[in-house]
Amino acid sequence: MHYTGPVIRPPHEANSILLEVTVGCTHNSCRFCTFYYDTPYRVAPKKQIENDLREAKLHYPNARRIYAVGGDPFTLRTAKLIDLAQMIRHHFPDINIGMYARVDSMYNKTVEDLKRLKKEGINDLVIGIESGDDAVLEKMDKGYTSQDIIRECKKLEEAGISYRVIFLGGLSGQGNGERNARNTAKVLNQLQPSHMYMTSVAVQPESLLYQDVLEGRFTEATEYERIEEMLMLVRQLINPIVLLGQSVANPVNFIASLPQDYEALTSMLETTMQRFTQTDEDSLRAYRERLVNI
Repeated sequence: MHYTGPVIRPPHEANSILLEVTVGCTHNSCRFCTFYYDTPYRVAPKKQIENDLREAKLHYPNARRIYAVGGDPFTLRTAKLIDLAQMIRHHFPDINIGMYARVDSMYNKTVEDLKRLKKEGINDLVIGIESGDDAVLEKMDKGYTSQDIIRECKKLEEAGISYRVIFLGGLSGQGNGERNARNTAKVLNQLQPSHMYMTSVAVQPESLLYQDVLEGRFTEATEYERIEEMLMLVRQLINPIVLLGQSVANPVNFIASLPQDYEALTSMLETTMQRFTQTDEDSLRAYRERLVNI
């Protein structure tokens, strides 16, 4: 199998075949991200993909899931994605295909395009919205607005494509968690993602956000504020969703299905906040500073 640069995949794809389709990220400008900062974007050669599929078939002939590796394989044109899906299904007829997708990778795809992709086996996308607050999205150079998130995700829903979103706590900086939680909830309450990964930003020295910290343009949220922000967001969600909070970057870890687990989750977060001390703040802060590429 061929891999170039970092191989990033969401936790639920741990048992999937990882197939390099693109390398790097089309945007590669998010101020907090260091995953692909030194990996120029390109599309994997068709011959390479074919060879990797043959190799995967030898080792995993009965595989049911392939995850297309790259920061944003969904940016490929509809016709190319259909060709890719048909190539994959030639080797694995009953396969399901997942991948990361940026919000703007859907701009050039109609609902009918998306329905065709779903028919070809592409489903369960992962979208790093990070926030639903326009001030945060702009400051972090995400490249789209909250209305863009709503419009494009509604297209996925109309086409019948399931998707998961990522929320990155602490991204609004110190003192802004409540606003960020409220605005993110306003976006999510208009949508129907199946799952949400809830994690927390760790500022890496290679990131543009690190320079913002050094130059006083960004002050990191405290660990207490990050828990508080998660609690505020959970309290305001109204649609059924599975929350996946098992991240090494989180001060609190959990898996919860809403609305069934609402009381248990909010109670756990409230109890954690009540017991929080300066010692916790110091130790969690030291731990966060040791994290790499979160």
